[in-house]
Amino acid sequence: MNDSFAVVTDVKEIARLNERLAEQLRMTFAIRKTREITYPAGHHTGTIFFESAAGSVVRAWSPFIAQDRLLNFILAGDPESGKWMEISVQLNFPAGKYNRRMAGAFVKDARGDIFIAHRGKLTKGNAGLEKAKVFREFGPRRIDATDGEKESPLILISALDDPALPDRLWEFGEQAREVATRLGEDRDRVSTSRIGAAQHLLKLRAYFDEYAGEGRNKGHAGGKRVVEHGDIVEALEAKLRRRGTSQKAQAIDLAIVGTKAVELFEVKTSARTTDVYTGVGQLLIHGECIRELLDLPVRRHLVVPDKPKASHRPHIAGKAEVNVVVFEKRDGQYLFSGLP
Repeated sequence: MNDSFAVVTDVKEIARLNERLAEQLRMTFAIRKTREITYPAGHHTGTIFFESAAGSVVRAWSPFIAQDRLLNFILAGDPESGKWMEISVQLNFPAGKYNRRMAGAFVKDARGDIFIAHRGKLTKGNAGLEKAKVFREFGPRRIDATDGEKESPLILISALDDPALPDRLWEFGEQAREVATRLGEDRDRVSTSRIGAAQHLLKLRAYFDEYAGEGRNKGHAGGKRVVEHGDIVEALEAKLRRRGTSQKAQAIDLAIVGTKAVELFEVKTSARTTDVYTGVGQLLIHGECIRELLDLPVRRHLVVPDKPKASHRPHIAGKAEVNVVVFEKRDGQYLFSGLP
């Protein structure tokens, strides 16, 4: 069985999938308004569907069909305001003829499930951001997919049939804006008090780039597992971000860089022996490399849904010096036990 992801390239199928996407979003976004929409390439008067009729930051969606593209703008704002609305992110798909210039893509995994993905095209102001850096920020969600005659890197957002699809789209939109802001900052403006921390981060990012081609997710575990893995990493990062500066990459799930130490996390969606072995090995190798690179102590954490086998626990915590964190999903939220 071909275990890789594949981008949907047939424009008729893309149109059908885009209509399925619209059908699902219309169930959540029913308040119709006409507003001026602005984005890096310009602005236009368009139809916007809001989630509710009132509020200062109400989630919204604006679809539009053009000759060569199917547009989906993700926004948020006041339904009663006359101010122009700026998009958070675009999920546009090709129409008429297939091309890869659109930011959105529909992807199929080995099981035949359909997912919505993004090609990493983000802008800050009128300038596009370096895609390699964008993909690094979305490392836990990055996949590589067969795309016609080539292979393309993509950010997996959500299964098309996921009931939580609207939430996932807007969470991605918010994260995309945060990433664009962070990557768009001028490093020359870093204050003197932050130069040391910035140098640490630049070294770490260079190390991440060294492993950019490693550990590619070909879909052997299915797209839904990739999405879940990304959800766990993001929930963990949100809980720990106050401890330092968070860094994510394809090779490393999460590193929290503080002034005195680095907290390194590897997330596995199962506690099977092979996953535990792999996770501990990744933490040991990357941990030692980061310790030498940054000249900071590294504390290693393996994040799993269940405790490893009892016979393995003393060795994981002993010579390996790996702390085990157990996660569980309750009422749609990820909870973590075992964090120091």
